[in-house]
Amino acid sequence: MPLRSLAWLTALLAALFLAAPAHAGCTPSSGLLTFTPASSYDVRATAVPTVSGSAGLACTGAALGLLNRTRAVATVTSLNGFTLVGPTGDAIQYRVSPDAAQKLSFNETPTIDYASDTLLSLLGLLGATSFTAPLHARPIAAANVAAGNYDDTLTINWDYEVCNGVQLLSLVCVGWEARKVTVTVAVRLVVGNDCRITAPDVQFGTAALVEQFATQSAAVMTDCTKGTAYRVAFTAGNTQGSRPWRAMTGPGGATLQYNLYRPDGVTIWDESNPQPAERLGTGSQTPVQAHGFVARINPAQPPRAPGSYSDDVSVVISF
Repeated sequence: MPLRSLAWLTALLAALFLAAPAHAGCTPSSGLLTFTPASSYDVRATAVPTVSGSAGLACTGAALGLLNRTRAVATVTSLNGFTLVGPTGDAIQYRVSPDAAQKLSFNETPTIDYASDTLLSLLGLLGATSFTAPLHARPIAAANVAAGNYDDTLTINWDYEVCNGVQLLSLVCVGWEARKVTVTVAVRLVVGNDCRITAPDVQFGTAALVEQFATQSAAVMTDCTKGTAYRVAFTAGNTQGSRPWRAMTGPGGATLQYNLYRPDGVTIWDESNPQPAERLGTGSQTPVQAHGFVARINPAQPPRAPGSYSDDVSVVISF
């Protein structure tokens, strides 16, 4: 009699082990997809990196792809038609996908089952017993836009059914969880100001006497983010002095006085006296706004030793 009782107890423990459920369920949550801040020129060049986050559903114990009844269907709609809209009304189109390679897209197929074998294979989750539904977004069209915050809101309607109790050895589900829930995902890209500059070298040529050097006229080409107000100035150069003269350096540390002026040829153009009127950027990728200037060597300075004289002056844009 004691031996039969022991055998019955052993059989009961084995049965309990075989039927032990792995409890599961899904947790919905709203979230945020935030792109790495980018300049307006990055946006125009479609060089903004993909952002990855959650589609608002995390599940455990679902035995994905092994139980045919499992589903996790997401239907995605966009407040602005998959477009990020900025403060001036400028817009940036973007693509939203469940997979990082963006082989699938909610832009083209609004309803996608995350529990399908196709998507599980793309995500590397086939047979997994837990997952957080991923979401990936990237800008897809060049856009000349002003600086500011660009936003959209995705509404994701989830219709899911997952096993919340599965026999570990037989993979037979002993309980299902089925729900329909709605989450939102805010999408944001912060676009920053930026500028482009091309500046020519100034060549005075060769002369025997300082008063023989001809005045030079040239122009710096600039452009900045669309709608950005900016001013242009020149630094003092290597000797850090611009008034009354900048200086080029030559043989043995000798200097040759010169200066840079506004187009009137009289007003010294430096950081203490920047361009008086602001310009508005157009966002052109090739600078199109010209800022003429005049360069002149001081004709009244004493004779200088023969040789090559040079200075380095930077163009400063303030906005």
